[in-house]
Amino acid sequence: MFLSKAKILLVGCGPHARRIYLPALKSSQDKIGTELKAVVELQSKEEETISIVNKYFASVEYLFIKPFNSRLELPILIQKSLNAIVKKNEINGVIIATDPTNHMQYALWAEKQGLHILMDKPISTHQNAANSVNGAKMIATDFELLQSIRQPNLAFIINSQRRYSPGHQIMQEKINEIAEKYSMPVTSMQTTHCDGQFRLPNEIINLNYHGYHGYGKVSHSGYHFIDMSSLIIENSFKKAKKKIDKLSVFSQFIRPSGLLKQQNQEDFKKLFKNYSDISPQTDKQIIKSYIEMNEAEVDAFSNITYYSEGIPVSNVSLNLIHNGFSRRSNLIPNLEDLYKGNGRLRHEYYNIQQGPLQNIQIHSYQSKSEQDGINNDRDFELGGNNHFDIYIFRNANLIGGKILEVISARDFSNIYNLDKEKLINELARINAINDFIEIIIGKRKSNETASDLSKHKSASQIMSLIYQSGINNKIISIQI
Repeated sequence: MFLSKAKILLVGCGPHARRIYLPALKSSQDKIGTELKAVVELQSKEEETISIVNKYFASVEYLFIKPFNSRLELPILIQKSLNAIVKKNEINGVIIATDPTNHMQYALWAEKQGLHILMDKPISTHQNAANSVNGAKMIATDFELLQSIRQPNLAFIINSQRRYSPGHQIMQEKINEIAEKYSMPVTSMQTTHCDGQFRLPNEIINLNYHGYHGYGKVSHSGYHFIDMSSLIIENSFKKAKKKIDKLSVFSQFIRPSGLLKQQNQEDFKKLFKNYSDISPQTDKQIIKSYIEMNEAEVDAFSNITYYSEGIPVSNVSLNLIHNGFSRRSNLIPNLEDLYKGNGRLRHEYYNIQQGPLQNIQIHSYQSKSEQDGINNDRDFELGGNNHFDIYIFRNANLIGGKILEVISARDFSNIYNLDKEKLINELARINAINDFIEIIIGKRKSNETASDLSKHKSASQIMSLIYQSGINNKIISIQI
């Protein structure tokens, strides 16, 4: 017998929420009676939000608001409206799926109201994080603030889905096994993520969704890989009973002005017929607009070094790329789906060394931009929507086991009884939602989840340091 029923407030109903949260909540409603009681969105999105939500839920209360600029507190009128909705509908959980610059305001309000929280990554970012050292530093202090007021009996989950991915969990288990048995932590690591967000110059200026106005890739999908790299390194040192006490970060950014140097207005005319009709500006005019909008990182390349008593012991190369392989070929963007509807696809790679004992590689490469709908068994192969291969090389003469072991997504989909018709990354996001619901209904303790807020301190610190270093063009270090 469950202690209570999950009654949910969804804050933000953009492309990600429509793709993940609405279907997942509908499925949970059908299985255990979870209820979506209310949705908060901007007034400008009222008609489309109601239309989308009505496809899943017949009776939902709405609150449509104007954008606000207050950094750590919701405007009083919004607070009063939300408090009334929570009381009227007996809401006990909130999903925060807004722009990350608004995460803190809703999270602080929800903690004050005693609500369970599931929040999209990153924990926070700031309007000019890629150009303001103070803004960059606040990313780390925001985590500390949330952690300091955290109510331990309530869920606070960050939906960083790779923590819930079977493939990433297998990788971590194999690393930890060698670290614990032979006292060998991760000694070096290369991580690359490219998701091919091909934006034309005028779109970079005019489109804000996953844009480059003050913050970019690091605050978008980049956080997943900051989180995973820090998790892998630090877990391996704990298992090996080895000490790390300091880290340093050196980052360099490619910004939109750099993209224009790579591919200028004349170059685009070679790719798109009638390009001048939609983008008649000169390079000089575009650069001026980029400066005015506080252009942020499109690509971010970082070297992260971990130290023990002043001695470097592990290096991480973290390559976060938006300007990479894409399937987009349309001149006019698909404004109805800027999330996945413009040729964006995933290329993900890890190369993890444990000294002379073990090397683990992950290769995950999509070639199809059509990722909705039903996938089949061939999608586990190279280029498919669910391609994910783990290569494990071992010094078998010393530590035993196979010299080479290959584990594919097809293998672990059978082990974990995953739905082969769906994207594994999206099933991982749903695992986070299921943990959230189970905590609310009393089936799981508040800290029994892979992505509890308390586990994101390092990722928040490193995200902050990446921005600080990218701004200053120098190495930034902290004690850990």
